Amino acid sequence: MEGLGMGEGCCPGSKPKLSIAHLVRERCGWLLIFFVGLVLAAIVVEIFESTLKKNVQLSYFVPLLIGHGGNTGSQSNATVIRSLAMGHLRPMDCWRVALKEGAAGTVMGALLSLLILTFSRLWESISSDVALTVAISLPIVSLWANVLGGLLPLISARCGLNPAVTSAPLMTTIVDSSGLVIYFYVAKLVMGL
Repeated sequence: MEGLGMGEGCCPGSKPKLSIAHLVRERCGWLLIFFVGLVLAAIVVEIFESTLKKNVQLSYFVPLLIGHGGNTGSQSNATVIRSLAMGHLRPMDCWRVALKEGAAGTVMGALLSLLILTFSRLWESISSDVALTVAISLPIVSLWANVLGGLLPLISARCGLNPAVTSAPLMTTIVDSSGLVIYFYVAKLVMGL
């Protein structure tokens, strides 16, 4: 509860409340890293502008891919942080976490892919090539986001950093940009753009 600024009088032996200035100092740098990630995502979109121009339908699914990667990675992140706090995981459990979170991410992405493929049959504006591109990209992005979301808290803890503050913004920053790169490269392979 330290990260929430709670603690004083909450539990016996708890730490005193953290000041607003301390919370801002602890979190602000990581939020700036998140900002850099958003700029990088915009640069990725600019790099693949010609791909988007050749098939505008690809742009419909950019928010889905970024949102799904961030959300699934955040779930993985929160689960690992909770397990660390409860003593169920140690910073050296990286391989076990990577395998488990990677498998879970792949399955969740594949399930969402099936929904997209079904949805594309009902939405006439979406071509089968775009639906296939999204369906292939989602499990890959989900696998990547889950592995990263699971490993970053462990790496943060090993480095003596607060995983609750450092790992989620860093994961989101990396997943936003790299998820788009994955998506556009899959589009080039599937659609020959």
